[in-house]
Amino acid sequence: MLRKSILICATLLAIHATAGAEKNEPPPEADPAAEPAKPERLCIRSEKLELVASQLADLQHIPPSPELIRKAREAGVDANPVYAKFGVTGEFNSFKIWLENLKETADAPLVCGRARSGERIVLIAAVRAGVLELVGKNSLHAEVIEDFRDPYLVVRDAKGSSRRISVDGENYGSTIALPPEWDRPLFVQLVATGPNGPRPVAERWVGKMPQNDSTGAVTEGLQSPEAWLMQLRRAADARTLRSNRLLSQEATSHARMICESGKLGHELDPYGDPEARLLKRGIEARVVGEAVARAATMRAALHAIEDSPSHRMTVTDPRFTDAGYGKAKDDRGRTCAVILLAAWPRKVH
Repeated sequence: MLRKSILICATLLAIHATAGAEKNEPPPEADPAAEPAKPERLCIRSEKLELVASQLADLQHIPPSPELIRKAREAGVDANPVYAKFGVTGEFNSFKIWLENLKETADAPLVCGRARSGERIVLIAAVRAGVLELVGKNSLHAEVIEDFRDPYLVVRDAKGSSRRISVDGENYGSTIALPPEWDRPLFVQLVATGPNGPRPVAERWVGKMPQNDSTGAVTEGLQSPEAWLMQLRRAADARTLRSNRLLSQEATSHARMICESGKLGHELDPYGDPEARLLKRGIEARVVGEAVARAATMRAALHAIEDSPSHRMTVTDPRFTDAGYGKAKDDRGRTCAVILLAAWPRKVH
């Protein structure tokens, strides 16, 4: 996700105009033949998500996020991210509120699937901002919805090497051939820029999905984000980074905003992307990058970053010289993590 800034997840401000009568104008009479307004649909039914829900219906608990995502990808679900809620018969209002909250923080429409086992009900929901459809054995059709732009693919092969491929066609999409010499299976992400900035909007495996996908995992046993990033960059033959206090201040501020807003993105305040946010603090850099994640623990958040090809390409970019680390806790106890990177940052005022 490199422009002059490397991003992974532009702020979109919408002004809604409401038409109404003047104060001295009588209200219009209701049309007796008019049909009552239909309630807004919270999500669109997905047969693939219903299959995932049916697989989880007999469980006694919601599976950890990696397991949930794995089951979704095995069922052919490419939408990202994916969420699950368990409940029992009679809890309709609880599910409705859950979907309303997801819809409020999502940057694209929701798709969902439901299943029931006895009294237990499972509802799976995902955010659909784009699609990755397999065409034959070695091609993918990539497409994003109207509110998203600048799509591209990041492809990780079986050896852990990642490549970036541009996607032409914008909202009409593009079909892209994947060279057969690239070692299968391939993990493919479709990245595009939406209301909260760029992020992976769809993911798919090409070739048989591995039983344990732990390509180059380094989170196990590490005690700090600094040690994790140092080891990750060493494995990628990238330089060690200096810990930068000013970058850490901005990273911490953004982590708090993620937790408070409930939105996972890079452009959540009026200042815009990470480069603009640093300029607000009087810091200018040749290149600016950021990785954000939210998970139950810091270790899980760091693992999500390193397991995502697009995020991993960002944090291991060899041009960076400095890094800042931020974290916060949301009202559900989850960790919001931000890794902010810059190349030769300097104070400008």
